[in-house]
Amino acid sequence: MSNTHSPKFDRHGDWRRWQMDELAATQSNHTSDGEVPTAHQRKVQAAQKAAELARQREENERQALHERIRQQAEKEGYAAGFEQGRNEGLEKGLEEAAEQAKVELEAQVRKTVAPLETLGKQFSDALERLDDTIAYDLVELALATGKQLASDALQDTPEQILAIVRELLHTEPPLVGQQRLWLNPDDHALVEEHLGNELRAANWKLQPDDQLARGGCRVTSAQGEIDATFESRWHAIQAQSRKRGLNSPPSSNVPSS
Repeated sequence: MSNTHSPKFDRHGDWRRWQMDELAATQSNHTSDGEVPTAHQRKVQAAQKAAELARQREENERQALHERIRQQAEKEGYAAGFEQGRNEGLEKGLEEAAEQAKVELEAQVRKTVAPLETLGKQFSDALERLDDTIAYDLVELALATGKQLASDALQDTPEQILAIVRELLHTEPPLVGQQRLWLNPDDHALVEEHLGNELRAANWKLQPDDQLARGGCRVTSAQGEIDATFESRWHAIQAQSRKRGLNSPPSSNVPSS
């Protein structure tokens, strides 16, 4: 085979490193001249295009990643700021709400307690009046009970009239002149039996009086009268009791003696 058409290479001639740009320029020159690119040229062009696409894709991905990072950072920053603002606003709102609730509660308490204070004072005054009424009623009850017990005691021990007559007989200063001693007929007989001689020696005269209850008597003379009836003595006891701070009854409804 003849080598007339084979290119000759000079191994020791001018040599320099091949670069893709030079090849691309050469290919471009060739194609710009209207020559049909060879298979090798097409491969080179395809490789260049693929490399450019890869570089562009990498650049796009890098920009997209940067944008995602920026958006994420912006979103997180916004969320953090929103959360902080929301928390601060919530805390402030809670404080203001609590303070407002406290003020309203205090006002409501004052409004509610005011009538209660008036009611409490009225109740206290009523208790004081009730205490006075109860105290007075208790005294009256005690007196009434005592009167009944004394009356019962006179019925059981009629000899008590003897002590009363002796006390009158020895009154200081002594009663002068003739004295008349008025007694219930039953007591008259009892006194006559036990004190008749002593009374006559003192110039006293016994007189029966069926209007007198047992246990009481009256002494009359020219100078006046001594009322020692049971009712009279009991009125004196009542008067002494009422002088101990119960002189004025709490109302007009006072039990009669």
